[in-house]
Amino acid sequence: MTGYIVEGKSDQLRVQSVHPHAHFVILNGISFRHKERRAIEEALILCDEVYVLTDPDEPGDKIALKIMETYPEIKRIHIDPNKARNVRESRYKYGVEYCSNQYLKETLPGI
Repeated sequence: MTGYIVEGKSDQLRVQSVHPHAHFVILNGISFRHKERRAIEEALILCDEVYVLTDPDEPGDKIALKIMETYPEIKRIHIDPNKARNVRESRYKYGVEYCSNQYLKETLPGI
């Protein structure tokens, strides 16, 4: 089984639409406290591979770095910001939840 560490429920739902049998750790933002660490450690036991899949923005980069420093066996899946972009109120927002199913199928390992 493949595990993904994502920032929120919307990210999980988007990835689950193309990878329904994956295991998820939801950070609820960029939280990385005891509860999240315990969930990551559980995922490392349950899954063959665990990946960090955070938004292609500064907060996503920061939490991905913290996770990979703490758990060097976890790799990050880099998301192309142009494939994860949405326009809201004339501003760009970036997030895994905005990626197309086709892009995720091409990008995510374990599918």
